Amino acid sequence: MVVIAKHQPLLQRLGLATLAEVKRYQGELVKNHRGRRDIFRVRVRAEDGREQVLFLKRNWNPYRKDGLLSLLRRGRVWSLSRQEWENSRTLLGAGLRVAEPVAYGEECGWLWEKFSFLVTEAAAGGQTLDQFVRECRDRVLRRRVLDALAGEIRKMHAAGLASPDLFTRHLFVESGGEQPQFCFIDMARLDRRRRLTSRLRARDLAALNASAPLRFVSLTERARFLRVYAGHFDRALWRRVERRVQHLLQRRKFREFKREA
Repeated sequence: MVVIAKHQPLLQRLGLATLAEVKRYQGELVKNHRGRRDIFRVRVRAEDGREQVLFLKRNWNPYRKDGLLSLLRRGRVWSLSRQEWENSRTLLGAGLRVAEPVAYGEECGWLWEKFSFLVTEAAAGGQTLDQFVRECRDRVLRRRVLDALAGEIRKMHAAGLASPDLFTRHLFVESGGEQPQFCFIDMARLDRRRRLTSRLRARDLAALNASAPLRFVSLTERARFLRVYAGHFDRALWRRVERRVQHLLQRRKFREFKREA
């Protein structure tokens, strides 16, 4: 099954309109996740002459547990690509920006997916939040961006949405306008609740925290972020976030958190 929401003539011209075409596609490789998943950047001229940048993610060897979990939750198997597609639409519906979903396709068995793909437009914003906190030395601009980010995450949580993948590399920043803007990417995991628990809020805030190394974001900035997010300095939430961060720091992917320059 293939669903195309926009740019259909462009996808047909690129050879990205069917499952068979997507499987054969070769181009500008961005990342290969040990043969399980690969990501391509696709640069092409749109009909108006401007360069259009798309990203293609292919899932070649998904974990079977993910298919079984979707079967238990929904009564049918959803691929990881479809989950990210639906999550993007949910975030858009809550007034949050994401890398615009263009198309997805999936090949699923009775118990798990066999292959899937997702095409999105490039995320709005010139840099990730990770790049911003590493490179920006303007204290006033940093405060504006981090305050706006706290409001954006509060808005997401107020809509009953949370994600364990809320990392600084999954948020793009546009800081040049009157109000900083953010764009989410890679939201394959999204929790939806009528009202979020403190545990889920702390989990998300800890993911942001642990993915922003100490040498790039000060404790003062972190405390101010929490104060703006909660409307006051919530000590109970701070302690929850701190405990979750300590848990995350046991994983190799967060080993840079305490590393000195």
